[in-house]
Amino acid sequence: MIPAISAMASALSELHSLTSTVGDAAGVTPGVANSATGAGTVGPSFAATLRSALDRLDSTVASADGLAKASAAGDHDIPLSDVMVSMEQANLAMQMAAGVRDKVAAAYTTIMNMPV
Repeated sequence: MIPAISAMASALSELHSLTSTVGDAAGVTPGVANSATGAGTVGPSFAATLRSALDRLDSTVASADGLAKASAAGDHDIPLSDVMVSMEQANLAMQMAAGVRDKVAAAYTTIMNMPV
């Protein structure tokens, strides 16, 4: 498979697993009210989901940074291809986070500009 397509497929599968994990942890389908409690509560908060995603982003960037520093320090046990792949994964993760940030900001602006 083409590397970009496999990376996109991997990101999509991670999003699906995150969605199912959120639903399994709360015992509800994300975005659907929980009828068992009768309170109409929804799964984990947006803040908790966002914090989890940002923690994963941070670990990806830290891992790539660690490999790059080790390679720059002269560790010959780390192949350059592994360093480059990890740096590109971190780059893609940052681009995706920036895209999500832009979409959230645009949605907020749209909602705030709606007439009441």
